[in-house]
Amino acid sequence: MYRLISFIVIFSLVSIMLYFHNQNSHYQAMNHREGHGHEAVAIPAGEKVPSIAGTVKKDPSGSWLLHIKTDNFSFAPEKAGLNEISYIEGHAHIYINGEKVNRLYGNYFNLGELEKGSYEVKVTLNANNHGIFTVDGQEIAYKETLKVK
Repeated sequence: MYRLISFIVIFSLVSIMLYFHNQNSHYQAMNHREGHGHEAVAIPAGEKVPSIAGTVKKDPSGSWLLHIKTDNFSFAPEKAGLNEISYIEGHAHIYINGEKVNRLYGNYFNLGELEKGSYEVKVTLNANNHGIFTVDGQEIAYKETLKVK
């Protein structure tokens, strides 16, 4: 009887964990590179088009600081994950060498200390539903190649 009860309890816990994992909006059956599996959100004609620019500089502590500036765009971290799309608000995704590093909800992000090498840093502007904003089929993104010596 003990084995049966243990089996039911463990099976129930695993089932619940799998259910919530599959319900997570970030769960994808594909890998999580570059586009992170999110659809593009095209900015329609007549809407204000957001833009992004930035810099990556080594700070006095030895780590690398990403600073971005946006126009026609406001960060709305409280709305991340909602299907409500506004073409002038959302968040950003940070990629290094095509690998998503983190989300960005403001103008600064510490990339930490980087080993010697070449890094492509890309920051995309994303809608609340995580879709990458595009104009004429092109991502609205800031890109910089960084060489660490």
